[in-house]
Amino acid sequence: MDDINYNEVLISGIINVITDTNGKYIKFGLTTNKYTLNEDKRAYVSLNISRELFNTYQDYFVKANKVFIKGYLNSYIDQNKKIQSFITVTDISNNSNDITLGRKAPHIRYDPDGVMVWNGKRCEAIPLTEKELKELENLLKDFK
Repeated sequence: MDDINYNEVLISGIINVITDTNGKYIKFGLTTNKYTLNEDKRAYVSLNISRELFNTYQDYFVKANKVFIKGYLNSYIDQNKKIQSFITVTDISNNSNDITLGRKAPHIRYDPDGVMVWNGKRCEAIPLTEKELKELENLLKDFK
């Protein structure tokens, strides 16, 4: 008999809290519907996301935003010998297809200072040096 274990979690919900612990992970909470026939029952889930992944998708992290999450179940035993469970996020999106079918395009957003961010990396313009500017003008002089 094969010993196969599945630990992947797919969940969606509304962000209700975001806490930066100044560590490797950012903690946040999600409110989602419980799996019952009664639609007004809510479940509250605790999640961790790596700082690097958080920085890539930080525009999703606004309270009351609906997000779709892929991750895995994780837990630890606290000082009081109680099990604390949470989900460690491996992917997040505001589009369910990005999570279930895979991303088809890069994630593009703009930082507050107007600089484009491509998959978490800022695309800042680097001004030309005087030498580079003269070379460029020399290359383009035939087209003026």
